[in-house]
Amino acid sequence: MAVAGVILLGFSEFASEVQGMVITASLIGLGLLFMSPFPIALFLEWAKKQSADDKASS
Repeated sequence: MAVAGVILLGFSEFASEVQGMVITASLIGLGLLFMSPFPIALFLEWAKKQSADDKASS
């Protein structure tokens, strides 16, 4: 997503319009967010909690 946003920013006239700016910024921002390790850490924490809950209920 971040790469798609950078391509739109650099190689098209779409990013010069207001709607294009919003979409381009959203693509770049979401792409960088998805690449960050924080969502992975949240998933691992959730998975451990689910595993502990399953063992406790068994």
